[in-house]
Amino acid sequence: MNISFDPNAAIGDVSPLIRSAACGDLGAQRQGCMLSWQGMKDAVSRGAFAAAHGHAIEMMIWARLAASHGEAQDILILIAALSYLAEYWGYDSEGAVYGNDLLAEATALLDRLASDGNEVAADGLNLMAQTVGPHIFQKAKEIA
Repeated sequence: MNISFDPNAAIGDVSPLIRSAACGDLGAQRQGCMLSWQGMKDAVSRGAFAAAHGHAIEMMIWARLAASHGEAQDILILIAALSYLAEYWGYDSEGAVYGNDLLAEATALLDRLASDGNEVAADGLNLMAQTVGPHIFQKAKEIA
């Protein structure tokens, strides 16, 4: 049974964007991702890191939807969201399970894009190799 009301009406102008994105509209998915990114950026500039984290989670969800279409630029944005969240949760230490998982996923995606000849991803992968422990790369291989 279809409902006769908009369950997202309380959030105003974003409601039609959500509806379009849910129907697979890549432009709407990208727009939602950029709105979340802007919210994250604004929250960080105010020092509101908990709010920034919330926006980063939204960005990751929007980016996952957009990246599912298979375009490199959208996958790179997903990598950025995963990396930000990994930094927020902590990574590269034994107790930072969630952050390590997020960073390993970002690393696996960078590796796949770099293998396809994407220079931005190759540069990112090289930078990652210089800054994180080998266990992140091992975990990335396991999920690739």
